[in-house]
Amino acid sequence: MAGSTDVAVVGAGPYGLAATAFLRHQGTSTHTFGEVMGSWKHQMPRGMILRSKERASSIAHPVPGHTITAWARAHDIALDNPATLQHFLDYGDWIAERIVPDLDHRRVEQVVREGSGFSVHLDDGDRMHAERVVMAVGLRNMERSVPEFDHLPEGTVSHVAHHEDLSTFVGKRVLVVGLGQSALENAAILADLGVDVTITARADAPHWLGPHKPAGSPPPTFREKWRVPPTDVGGRATGWFAAAPETYRRLPERLQLEVRRRCLFPAGSHNLRARLEHVPFQLGRRITSAESTGGEIVVTLADGTTLKTDHVMVGSGYDVDVTRYDLLDKELLGELELVEGSPKLRKGFESSVPGLHFLGAPAVRSFGPVNRFVTGTWYAAPELARRIAGKRGPTLRVAYPVGSHAIA
Repeated sequence: MAGSTDVAVVGAGPYGLAATAFLRHQGTSTHTFGEVMGSWKHQMPRGMILRSKERASSIAHPVPGHTITAWARAHDIALDNPATLQHFLDYGDWIAERIVPDLDHRRVEQVVREGSGFSVHLDDGDRMHAERVVMAVGLRNMERSVPEFDHLPEGTVSHVAHHEDLSTFVGKRVLVVGLGQSALENAAILADLGVDVTITARADAPHWLGPHKPAGSPPPTFREKWRVPPTDVGGRATGWFAAAPETYRRLPERLQLEVRRRCLFPAGSHNLRARLEHVPFQLGRRITSAESTGGEIVVTLADGTTLKTDHVMVGSGYDVDVTRYDLLDKELLGELELVEGSPKLRKGFESSVPGLHFLGAPAVRSFGPVNRFVTGTWYAAPELARRIAGKRGPTLRVAYPVGSHAIA
């Protein structure tokens, strides 16, 4: 047995780091497992540009001076708005050194019940006892597939989350399926590399988000600044509901569904539009079949159109289902109260299993769509810490940095 801790945090991405920062700041014994920004390093393509503006790209921390802006100033870096993936990864490494210099890089194999708490089983055969466990592993194993591609030969179909270096497709034809940010981003990078890329989707047209103001632009007016929340999630009404999860939780279920739908529908950053200007789009028709013929993949659309390609890259999103994490043993899964794969969470992001908490994407149904984005750490991390410490929070709690945090 490796020892014991009050809280074991599984995952060292934005939510795991933010949770650790707030827990340790209040004196809670916390042990964190994972690779710093692991999914961002291995499931995002090189050359990617973040969708969110600089103001919504900081990992929550209880002490001012830890925003991405503070990192850029400390390193004399002119930060793009939005930031590049590499800048965000460098920022993640910097803030991780300050939050969890003792990060445990061993892989968590399974979490099982042990007395009043849990036993965390590690890949080296060791175990650690924890009174509470915080699952902050993002969208692991939740990629949504396209059934028509299931029978295609191995290596000819992949999800957009499976590629770190898209240069391996130079000289090949690639068909990208989907009109969400990840699909369009991957397609743009492929096009920039000179890859013969085509995009197809059921929707009739892509939805482009509004342009970001370039660095050096005049500061926004008060009306411009607060027309939509600084989360960069949602619109004028839905965005503010999402930015205040306590308000979201008070909405009737049908309105919660509408907020999630309007905040999470497939859309692409404005900066991708020009980069995809010469990429062919085959839209408004569903895929009916796909066959491997003569060393190529032939995809047939509903109107009979056929698309020939060497590789199919699926960007059709994710299906949140915590049973696919493969980290929780059967006893724990049997105790979890789930709604369509998402755990029902109460205050402090605690599940129906006392002491077991879920942050990030699994919390979207209970606490709103902002939990799919980095800015959601500003609500989730302090709420988690307060719950574990048995403290009450302020009346108004939002999912973005305020006061000195917003400018530090």
